[in-house]
Amino acid sequence: MRKLLLVLGVAVALAVPAAAVAKAPPPQILCGDSSCGSGSGWTGCTQQTVSHSASIPLIASIRHFLVVSYCKQYGIITSLSIAAHGCDVSGLVTCSVGPAWRTGGGVGSGSASFEAHATWQVTVPPFYNNSDILTLTIPAG
Repeated sequence: MRKLLLVLGVAVALAVPAAAVAKAPPPQILCGDSSCGSGSGWTGCTQQTVSHSASIPLIASIRHFLVVSYCKQYGIITSLSIAAHGCDVSGLVTCSVGPAWRTGGGVGSGSASFEAHATWQVTVPPFYNNSDILTLTIPAG
């Protein structure tokens, strides 16, 4: 009997860590009812992109872009980062990427906002210059 209790005790001790490891990650679904657990809102990870483009046909083209990666659990941001900020250019144009930063919200909030800057110049007369500002908002939910 003592041996049987010892075997059962060891089996239970091994089963508890295995059950903890087997816990499934949060589902990547839209939540709106009690089946989603505590809270409501979207759960998962994704990226959001914003861009502006300009071109002078046959001479130059430019695309200024900002990409933000984020994860939410039940509509609350759990991680957030600027994944990319840059310019794609072709032809006779140059681009200098400026700063990009978070302007509101963030981890622990339901939403966030960002701003990103760049300047560009057409390199042949009339040497057209421009500065560009992108804004990106991760919506609540």
